[in-house]
Amino acid sequence: MAYDRGLAGRVADALVRLGEQGARQKNVFGGRGFLLGKRTFVIVWGEGLLVKVPAGEYPALVRMAGVSPFEPGGERAMGTWVVVESGLVAEDPELAEWIARGLAGIR
Repeated sequence: MAYDRGLAGRVADALVRLGEQGARQKNVFGGRGFLLGKRTFVIVWGEGLLVKVPAGEYPALVRMAGVSPFEPGGERAMGTWVVVESGLVAEDPELAEWIARGLAGIR
């Protein structure tokens, strides 16, 4: 799946605004992954995101409209990763919230 390069740029910009140093990018699952060290916290996937969320937030988040468990290939859900539809990250403040959740998910 091709990823939205504009959204990837917005994620990179948001990380700077959040004061995150040392985040790097690489291709993951056909999307553009953002990592701290070796831990991926957000992947721009299609026009939305895959986000690694804190375990305690996962049950409530997957019940939100526009958020679903990440089930690659229709298999079992992948841990605490969620798919976030593009409409939920269309505005920069909301995008920053999802990025912050991803960072919390790896800390």
